[in-house]
Amino acid sequence: MDMTVSLGGSQLSNYLAFRKDPLRFLLNTHTLGDIVAINPHSRNTSYIIHSREAVKQILTIKDEYFEKGSSARTLGKTLGNGVLTSDGEEHRQQRKMMQPAFHKRKIAGYAEIVNSMTEDMIGSWKNGETRPIHEDMMNLTLRIIVKTMFGVELSQYTGHITKAVNDIIEKTASSLLTPFPPPDFLPTSQNRKYKRGVQTLDELADYLMEEAPVHSSEDHLLSLLLETKYENGQGLSKKEIRDQIVTMLIAGHETTANLLTWVFALLARHPDIEETMLRELALFENGLKFEDLKNLPFSNQVIQETLRLYPSAWIMLREAKADAEILNEPFKKGSIFLISPYVMHRNPAYFADAEEFNPDRFSIEKKDEIPMYGYFPFGGGSRGCIGSQFAMMEAVMISAAVLKHYRLELAGEKHDLKPEPLVSLRIKNGLSMTVLKR
Repeated sequence: MDMTVSLGGSQLSNYLAFRKDPLRFLLNTHTLGDIVAINPHSRNTSYIIHSREAVKQILTIKDEYFEKGSSARTLGKTLGNGVLTSDGEEHRQQRKMMQPAFHKRKIAGYAEIVNSMTEDMIGSWKNGETRPIHEDMMNLTLRIIVKTMFGVELSQYTGHITKAVNDIIEKTASSLLTPFPPPDFLPTSQNRKYKRGVQTLDELADYLMEEAPVHSSEDHLLSLLLETKYENGQGLSKKEIRDQIVTMLIAGHETTANLLTWVFALLARHPDIEETMLRELALFENGLKFEDLKNLPFSNQVIQETLRLYPSAWIMLREAKADAEILNEPFKKGSIFLISPYVMHRNPAYFADAEEFNPDRFSIEKKDEIPMYGYFPFGGGSRGCIGSQFAMMEAVMISAAVLKHYRLELAGEKHDLKPEPLVSLRIKNGLSMTVLKR
């Protein structure tokens, strides 16, 4: 296999193929070479990465040569300069400031909130009804992130906020995947919805900043942000706090909601795997606690395998800040690199029967076969997901609680679970399931 090869076809036809089906387009290039140039004659060439060693170099060993670039600028229109979009020293400082909120001891405390809010949701379901599971998960994970990170309890009726997040994500995704998105000032329907969405999140951020200090003696993320001082003794500005709040609201709930939606869809399609998970959960009759998670290897494997097939972060974009060498080949400053966990995780060179849902791959006996940088659902290096342990805990606890109470069946005739690659990977047209009491 050559190291760097060029994709045939015209730039326009490649672009149109990518727009039509980004996942298929990227998948179809994995047999061509370790690094595939999409538009070799362009000023800033874009490359698709299929090599584990190249991923390792870009995300960890040589990460100081790369930045998020235009993808961060697009996300930054909404998220401002939060931990997801900032770069370099500023990103390191932000991450260090926020890290205590994701300490293992804190996550143990969050587990109780996850449990009680999941029980709340399940308590509102009625036996035999068909539910929009994607919406249920969005509302649940939103309530959880707001309570755990900001100390404020939202009611169960958070639909207008999840709608705002959805409108923002649709507009942001189309901007990320289009070289010439329509300008923001054009009064298109998408732009209007987006502006309303940002306004809703700004209002929520203001509300959280007002509410949290009054009601809270807990040290959650918002209290960390409110108390942090720079070396000159100054606190964070209102805008800096707002940017981190909005970043957490979007990055911390939509991704986990999508992951859970995929988990329930896959378990419904694989009743034998669901049965194995239920047998494991049967040992915990009085509900799960954080310390039980280490005794749920199979449930953890189900989440890990779902993240292999349908990683929330389906693509990671990096731009070379300076001329850089990858796999001993030179790349110019401004080169753009597309790293797709979705594609890497399905590469038959790294995973046997890569398209099959098989949680046993992550069993203790086989775990050593999982290739480093062939599986990286939470990214890697200094920009790896700060909330990865929180997300794993949340996904296991929510799926376990739901499964213990209800069997979820795919509703309707058509069950073509088509992934839709927006900012994170969701099921196209959502997921309706009939909930049947056990």
